[in-house]
Amino acid sequence: MSVRNITKGRNGPKAQTRSLEAFEELASAFADLAAEVGAEEFCVFTAGPSLSQGRLTPAIDSEFPKVSRTSRKLAAKATASLGVRLRSSTLPFRWRRDRRTPAPDLHLVDIVDPIGLERSGFALPLHAASGRNGLAVFIGETPGLGDAMLLDFHLRAIGLFSTLLQATAVLPNKMPAMSNRELDCLRLTADGKTSEEIAELLNLSAHTANQYLTAAAQKLNAVNRAHAVSKALRLGLIS
Repeated sequence: MSVRNITKGRNGPKAQTRSLEAFEELASAFADLAAEVGAEEFCVFTAGPSLSQGRLTPAIDSEFPKVSRTSRKLAAKATASLGVRLRSSTLPFRWRRDRRTPAPDLHLVDIVDPIGLERSGFALPLHAASGRNGLAVFIGETPGLGDAMLLDFHLRAIGLFSTLLQATAVLPNKMPAMSNRELDCLRLTADGKTSEEIAELLNLSAHTANQYLTAAAQKLNAVNRAHAVSKALRLGLIS
């Protein structure tokens, strides 16, 4: 799938719109990859500069423009060993929910589930030409892939990751100044709370809660609150 070029006119309103459109196309392209191997969902992450710390930042997943619970769980539970694996190896790896059953004929490094997902899956380390690193995770029992098919699958994921990095570069260069209440409302929205539930939890009116969410979306140049939550997570403003 071809994803449009979004590098021109970087950081203006039109570039922000092109970036969102590129993310939508990337989500569709990664979904197509997941479907090819029968995966139930996918999550793609960028890795922080200190890979030994295993810091993963959600970039895109099956629920875009939202950030899925699986992405958030992976980002929160990523271990130092996972960071070391990203830094030291380009080999895909997998984990299985039931290690007693015969494994599918996948040419992957077999490891113990490093993040407590309690579901089988496999992951592809992503190393872009720019030097940036990331991880693509596909969740679910998958059929066997031969060496040639797995290599092609991995290369296509790396190509999409490179395009994703271009789209990410169009996000705001400066961290927006957010109030504590705006961040609280974004966190609760990420947890799936409605405006009424947020208002009750924060002792606000629903109208005021909506005002905070609208202000947060404007500061993040987001098209809606789900997009605002997604951007805030990717910028590290909330977790």
